[in-house]
Amino acid sequence: MRKTRDPNAPIIKPGAKIAIKWFVFVFFAVFMHASSTSGSAGPKALLLFPLAAAVAVFETEIPSAVFGSAAGLLLDVALGKLPGFTALWLCICCAGMSALFGSLLRRNIVNYLWSFALTGGIYLYTDYYFYYKIWAYEGYELVLRHRLIPSALKTLAWSLPVFGAVYLTERLCGSSRKMKLEEQDKNIDRV
Repeated sequence: MRKTRDPNAPIIKPGAKIAIKWFVFVFFAVFMHASSTSGSAGPKALLLFPLAAAVAVFETEIPSAVFGSAAGLLLDVALGKLPGFTALWLCICCAGMSALFGSLLRRNIVNYLWSFALTGGIYLYTDYYFYYKIWAYEGYELVLRHRLIPSALKTLAWSLPVFGAVYLTERLCGSSRKMKLEEQDKNIDRV
């Protein structure tokens, strides 16, 4: 007997959608890591930072923390810094952002931008303080003006297209959750 396809059944199974979505996220991360390690010698946008933050907007705490720490390690390697500082920061921030967007904030571009600007600003200050200012190197103000702030502004400008790409990937490959409502039972007394 020949089986007929249910017209309401999804074309792509939910497990395959999740695998495709994470493949796209990992591909974005590798591409952004490669773009941050090649090219001109001027200040570059830290594209892995907004990618990890955008993924944290749509994912739960554990996957976004793991993705944030992996993106942070790639960013540490790209910047030539001691691996772990950015990874720890992105792990904590991505888990916190995911918890905020999961329970309190709406998933839109305005909330993403202000939360990304806040976490990016705190990261910029701690990076500047712990890598340059605390050691009182000569010309540490020049590093802030000519390297860190232009890099932060480029990163903020690129955060909109990165969020758009993650949003589109989530819409196309994300699993939609539907709430099922039970019927009201007439035999149960309601108070």
